[in-house]
Amino acid sequence: MPTKPPKGPVDYGALRRYGMAHVIGAVVVIAAGTGFMAFELLRDRHDNIATANAWDIKGPPCPQLTAEQWTARHLKVHDVFDYDGRKIGRWSGDANCNDVHDMGGGGLFVDRICQFTNPTNLMVQTPKGTFYFDTGVAKCVLASKYTRATE
Repeated sequence: MPTKPPKGPVDYGALRRYGMAHVIGAVVVIAAGTGFMAFELLRDRHDNIATANAWDIKGPPCPQLTAEQWTARHLKVHDVFDYDGRKIGRWSGDANCNDVHDMGGGGLFVDRICQFTNPTNLMVQTPKGTFYFDTGVAKCVLASKYTRATE
């Protein structure tokens, strides 16, 4: 005797929607993505460390001034530029800025670093506040290897 097809909606609740092939495919895709990211990090690590070493300059910081001292001395900045949302002003000289990976180049995050050639007066405005420096004429170490010859 022939069977008749069921009337109404069919219950597929007993069937598996995802098979083992789907699970294996997802694991392969995740593993490949993770492997690619790790490869990129390791490949760029050597360059990041070299850049961090080139920008790692040691020296005593220049004296910082308060806003009142800055105003009382009538100090001003001439050239102001924006570097990643930070305003940096200097009276003279040139500036060179770079994003350098933290932890000596091996980190995942970057530090924003600028080097100057004789800025004389220096003002840095960040979301954390405005900072003033009176560097004088070659009287303090700005911890910089940057010169006009290395541009």
